[in-house]
Amino acid sequence: MNETRIGALTIGQSPRPELVDLLVKSLPDCEIIEAGALDGLTFHDIPAVNELDYPLETQMKNGAKIIVSESFIAPRLQSALDNLEANGVVATLLMCTGGFSNLKGTKPLFKPYNVGCSLLRTLNMEKLGLITPLTEQIKPIRERWEKAGWKVTVWAANLAAQDQKFLQDIRQQINSKQLDYIVLDFFGHPIKHVQMLQREIEVPVIDLGQLAIVTLASSLGY
Repeated sequence: MNETRIGALTIGQSPRPELVDLLVKSLPDCEIIEAGALDGLTFHDIPAVNELDYPLETQMKNGAKIIVSESFIAPRLQSALDNLEANGVVATLLMCTGGFSNLKGTKPLFKPYNVGCSLLRTLNMEKLGLITPLTEQIKPIRERWEKAGWKVTVWAANLAAQDQKFLQDIRQQINSKQLDYIVLDFFGHPIKHVQMLQREIEVPVIDLGQLAIVTLASSLGY
């Protein structure tokens, strides 16, 4: 009996075992097929990020971190998705919280940003605190979520460094801005870091990456 094939689409290079591991645990009976927008490229093939573009952090096959422009990634991401669908996947998970509104497939495509927006609209919450790893992403993330209709406060922080100052800063933002939810606008946070934060603060924490994985798994009956 053939396993159900699920696509794992990254904006960097595949394979990304540390990201796919989260998916494998949720879909134990499925075959995960990976593809990356930067597959086949070298550092020299990737242009510097334009200051007017949306910067995204990802990594190469050797583990080296790199910042890329959303506009450079977009057409290559579409090609990678097309290849996954040509290989028989029944659904694909985008392993990035970027919007990529023009990214389309013929099979179900789970985009963490879209999944998060859908959930938050059903919860009828207005004020969000958004945490991103990159300072350069603060402005475009704020604009994207505000355009979607929310009142947002955005700041950059390292979720792995949850010391007292980190927690004090979050609590201050929650209290001063009367935030309803904290949203982690990033794909790939270790579950233990998310759970630590959920235990330490008084408002719900939504991790967009984990939410998309759970939503995909639920759609397949897991």
